Amino acid sequence: MIKAVIFDWGRTLYDSDKKVEFVESEGILKYISEKGIRMALASLVSAQANATLDERKRQIANSALWKYFEYTRVTEGDKDQILEEIVAELNIPREEILIVDDRMVRGIKYGNLNGHPTAWVKAGRFSEELPDAETLEPTYIISSVSELRNII
Repeated sequence: MIKAVIFDWGRTLYDSDKKVEFVESEGILKYISEKGIRMALASLVSAQANATLDERKRQIANSALWKYFEYTRVTEGDKDQILEEIVAELNIPREEILIVDDRMVRGIKYGNLNGHPTAWVKAGRFSEELPDAETLEPTYIISSVSELRNII
């Protein structure tokens, strides 16, 4: 049973190219919130992010999605570290924390290697970044976060 979801920001809930939330993002966050499931956000600002650290923090703070997250972490460094921080703060078993990300080599790999169920948003820029022996297979493959309704 899923008791918490940790989302990635760029290209998962937010279109980093158009600088706007995906249309379906608020609806699924509202749905998850109404189910009593806790939510957090972990975002890595990298060369592909189309934003600086300060810009990313502003995007999130100015977004209507902000209110759904119990914890928010943004880094230019080690995404695994901020995921670990959030997991520790949530203080629930890893197998009850779903990791949702568009990158196999980031959030999905972390989740798979650390006992979390994972949902890979296989869409957009990193949809060809396929699972391998290092990342392992995601628990779920979805093309949009709206498909989380079928998982949660």
